[in-house]
This record gives sequence, C-alpha cells and structure tokens, in this order.
Amino acid sequence: MSASVQDSTSTLQQQHSFGTIARGSTVCVGPLSPTTAPDVSTPGVQISGFTNGEPSLTWQVFSVSSQSAPTLVFQATARSVDATIPPSGNLLFHACVVKSAQSPHDYDLSLNSFPVE
Repeated sequence: MSASVQDSTSTLQQQHSFGTIARGSTVCVGPLSPTTAPDVSTPGVQISGFTNGEPSLTWQVFSVSSQSAPTLVFQATARSVDATIPPSGNLLFHACVVKSAQSPHDYDLSLNSFPVE
C-alpha cells in the first residue's frame, strides 16, 4: 500500500503496511528515495512503526543499489520505532518488520521520504 501527499514545496512519498504478522515472517515496504522536507530540516528517510503485542518486533532499514546487495543500515528491537536514516548518494531505502518467535500480533509500519511529525 502506498500514498503520496502533495505539499507546496515538496512531495512526501510514503510506503505503508499494517496487519498481523506471523511468527517467522518479514514484511517490507519500499524502496523510497529521500526527498527534501518543506522546512529543509533533517534529511533522510523516516521509519516509524508500532505493535501492541509482546514480545517486541525487530524493525530494519536497508539501503538498496542496483550495483550491490541490500545493506542493513538501521535495526532496533522494540514495541515502537521512529528513526531517520540520512541519505547516502543515490541509494534507495526499504524498511522491514521481523517477527521471530511466539504468536502472531498486529503491527503498523511506515517509510517516509522525509521525516514527519
């Protein structure tokens, strides 16, 4: 699922996924290229997500290039995540949520082309 929102100075691109994630599963969104925020603040892609289940989920961001394999650039294991990954050359980024053990539970994952509140 994806959406674009038009702003007067910049376009926010967002990849979004939500639902129930099963044990041993990985769900990814993207790839996205970083864009410039309207306020020209901190550049980079933003991963945000949450779960209300236990245990915590693993949240990841990978850089993607047509010349190399995806590279893990961010990882956190928590019930929620909100982080900005700075741009790097012409790389694209995708975000994943990983459920390794125990029963399935709900998640919500977004990858934005620039940080939003």
